[in-house]
Amino acid sequence: MESHFTDEEARRLRAATYCRLRRHWQFINELKLFEIQNQRRYGVNVYGSPGDPRFLQAASLYHPVTVEASLKHDGSGSEPGIKDLDGHWDVRPHASRIVLVDAETLKSWHAVLETEGVPVEQTRMVYAVNRSTAEVLEKLSRAPRVGSLNLEFSRGWDESIDRKKGIFDSEWGVPESWDSVILQGSHLGVGRPLFKYPNATMLHNTDWTETDLEALAPDEVPVTSYKPRGDRSVYDASYTQWKMEPEGSVTPARRHYRLAWRNMAANTGERTFIPALIPPGTAHIHGVSSVGLPGKPRVLVAASAFAASLLHDFAVRAAPKSTISAATLDRLPFSDDPAILPLLLLRSLRLNALTAAYGDLWAACFDAEYVEDAWTDGGFFYPLRPALGAVSEEWTAQVPLRRAVDRRQALLEIDVLVALALGIESDEMAAIYRTQFPVLYGYDRGATYFDQAGRQVPTSVLSEWRQRRADFDSEIVWEHASSGMRYTFKPPFFLLDREADMQLAYAELQERVAARRANSEYATLRSVSRS
Repeated sequence: MESHFTDEEARRLRAATYCRLRRHWQFINELKLFEIQNQRRYGVNVYGSPGDPRFLQAASLYHPVTVEASLKHDGSGSEPGIKDLDGHWDVRPHASRIVLVDAETLKSWHAVLETEGVPVEQTRMVYAVNRSTAEVLEKLSRAPRVGSLNLEFSRGWDESIDRKKGIFDSEWGVPESWDSVILQGSHLGVGRPLFKYPNATMLHNTDWTETDLEALAPDEVPVTSYKPRGDRSVYDASYTQWKMEPEGSVTPARRHYRLAWRNMAANTGERTFIPALIPPGTAHIHGVSSVGLPGKPRVLVAASAFAASLLHDFAVRAAPKSTISAATLDRLPFSDDPAILPLLLLRSLRLNALTAAYGDLWAACFDAEYVEDAWTDGGFFYPLRPALGAVSEEWTAQVPLRRAVDRRQALLEIDVLVALALGIESDEMAAIYRTQFPVLYGYDRGATYFDQAGRQVPTSVLSEWRQRRADFDSEIVWEHASSGMRYTFKPPFFLLDREADMQLAYAELQERVAARRANSEYATLRSVSRS
């Protein structure tokens, strides 16, 4: 088993292992070669006498023949990933699968994963599928950390202990206000705080329905499965309180906007790290974690943009664990590049600020530069599509992006802007997408269809469309299960090429950022010369 390479409590064993390893081949039992659970990870290792760390490693292997042939491969062809282009587990051999791990590699792993108090030789292992992955991780290791922001943490209510105390209990329905909202993990999507609502039946953890963003009211309060109980002053006082420095005063966490995320790490899913911004008043159970930064709303929103990016998700996946702690967030890379920050803030706010509850955050972060911003050339432009910069200082119902194609483009451009901020090249970003996110890649290539109005086509509509051979272009009417709204989907439906759109966005945003940096430097020089 592989747990000693990633368990915080196995540091001494890890140090003793690294200096003896010669070969480390990490396998996943997805081909069911052994009669154990198919997602079980295990290693085949060769050891020798202790010395300086230096061993060959290959990760995410599914069959022994892959590593044997990779040792003899000439390095030609595209690098393999988790799955191949047909959606099968990728068993293609390639020289890039074999990564040399030495003392310098351990240092880069340490920079990505650990705090300064952990000796480098005891660092947890990073699993790089290919050399491009290893090179991107090495670049990320040189960036500043989210931990340098000194975010305040909240674990939320304990679903068992605090419930037994009578602080809250099960009850389905819409709370009277955000002050009575208790969120669960399924409420959150990537950059989307109102992703799903629990069904009234509340049968199990998947008995939820996705919300209809187009029908979302400005004063929307989410449906929840839990409601506060007992004395509200006790409820308020019992939740997380943050001690503010240097004055030493205390402020309730629920008084502030926070970046929240699902604790459970879906390491093999479409996305692993699932963060969103939540408004004041909100509580959550410990299936969700949250952080805040009182008095610094722009920095909090910037952190939310980074958290929603593929690169942050990739950095979490590179050292797979079952849960995502505050320590995991702290060690992720961050940059506050002023040439990039306003571009990130606008996109993150238009994704997250879904209701009037985000009005104060919108106003606090508003920048006159927002109105000059615009979409890049990728994606899909439908009739009456809202311009990215069509916003004003006051939050309105037109602020949130509601159509699926616009939200996809905003997230994609966040991915690119984060890559630019961290020094990741366009080809490297594309390689991470192709090789590290096989489920997302598969959906993009064969499942996520859009219609002429920029809506994502529901599965049931796609099924009906495919069955209509003689009447292939006729409209299909569909009713949203959450809102009851009826939408008309007009074929033809189409897929979008995320990699191509990413490359287009990268080239265009790279030029914009370079121009912004040049203008900033020119303004600084003029100011200095005048003084």
